[in-house]
Amino acid sequence: MSLSNWALPFQRPRGLRGIFIIWFGQMVSGTASAIAFFALPAWILSNTESSGNALGSWESLYFASYLVVILFAGVFVDRYPRKAMMLVYDVLSLIAAVLLLVFERAGTLSIWHLYLAGILQGVGYAFQSPSYSAAITTMVSKKYFVRANGFLALLDSAPGIIGPLLAVFLFRSIGLAGILIVNLLSYAVSITALLIVDVPLTPHTEEGERAQHGFLKEAMYGIRYILQRPGLLGITLIFFFGNFFSGVALSVTSLFTMVSLRTGGDPSSAGTAQSAAAFAALAVGIALTTLGGIRRPVRAIILGWVLSSLFGLSLLGIGKILIFWVIAAIVDAIFEPVVNVSLDSFLQTKVPPDVQGRVFAASEFLAQAMIPLTPLVAGFLGEGIFEPAMADGGQLVRYFGWIVGTGPGSGFGLMIFLCGMAGTLVGLSGYLVRAIRDVDVTLPDFDTLPKIPNPVQPDVPAKKKRATKPRSKK
Repeated sequence: MSLSNWALPFQRPRGLRGIFIIWFGQMVSGTASAIAFFALPAWILSNTESSGNALGSWESLYFASYLVVILFAGVFVDRYPRKAMMLVYDVLSLIAAVLLLVFERAGTLSIWHLYLAGILQGVGYAFQSPSYSAAITTMVSKKYFVRANGFLALLDSAPGIIGPLLAVFLFRSIGLAGILIVNLLSYAVSITALLIVDVPLTPHTEEGERAQHGFLKEAMYGIRYILQRPGLLGITLIFFFGNFFSGVALSVTSLFTMVSLRTGGDPSSAGTAQSAAAFAALAVGIALTTLGGIRRPVRAIILGWVLSSLFGLSLLGIGKILIFWVIAAIVDAIFEPVVNVSLDSFLQTKVPPDVQGRVFAASEFLAQAMIPLTPLVAGFLGEGIFEPAMADGGQLVRYFGWIVGTGPGSGFGLMIFLCGMAGTLVGLSGYLVRAIRDVDVTLPDFDTLPKIPNPVQPDVPAKKKRATKPRSKK
């Protein structure tokens, strides 16, 4: 029996109510994870001699495992019940927290244990992103996609505000062991929330039947699906190049180094700007939960990239004092949830439900493929090229000195400014190409495509066939 059919003494929550319960559970576990995310680096810094390399390796292993697994995770999301796939992240994170707690209490916790935990959580996150996005399609009708995605967007911002504040207090008061226990309890809450909610079965479509091949071919199906549709490919390329430029501009290497150099060695203003951005993203996420829909999601995506790059990243590079950095970070953050919610709602409307796992996974993979390289690119260009060129008497001072100034930090500022202008051009190029600009009109909605009945469970009599069909809460 599947997880969706376990008997309960009450009716399972459905629709937006069910999504809200899942969101609450994920908010609890996400906040606890954010606490651990800030507490674990503190442990690494205090327990390793080569802390910089150890910290970087921990982060890299998490993201690398996510990118390696996500295309394969998309296959599982489409093959198996969405609820089971939604549980993978919480279960793997729970296992990671248990292992770290056991080693910590035994006094044998070492850095490689944290590497292992990072890999487990990276693998889990590869399942979480496509499974949650795909599950929304079966839980609510498409007029509620924006509202449901708005709830999920809050999970990207709210924990990032609360987590760092609680991490400092809890790490000093209850230590790493106490934080890990909090993590265990939080995952119990999120797993329980998922188990009690009704996540309907995925409808079967002709596109989904044609997509059934060997496992490796299915893992590449999402990429082929995107490549075969010019408008969808164009949207994906906007995210691919846009994320590269924003990744370079907003990396810790760029932002914190620029702020530190411009303030004479005090990077705290960068943290203040990031906190302000998180609050802004949270406010927009809350607003999106009240919307009924976005009429032209692709134009919202393009407009979001243009405005966030032109008035966010560019202003960030030009700014020399805190107030400018805060305003720039807020402008950039305002459009991030709008862009992400618009993309998810667009894909949920256009892609057949039984291939959404693979398409969402491929979209995530292609959009973020360059992210691991951006801190390296930022460091190489910023320190090796732009800083010397913007020093007093540098080669680029005569061209850009009037925009970003000269001296320490101006080189990184110029690099961030140019990334903002490049991101603006990426967005504008999408608007100038009609196949991209109008793809939300030209690409048919999935519910207009042919459907086929779901296979009947072998133990269900023929006269009850209709009871096995998926149903969505209107």
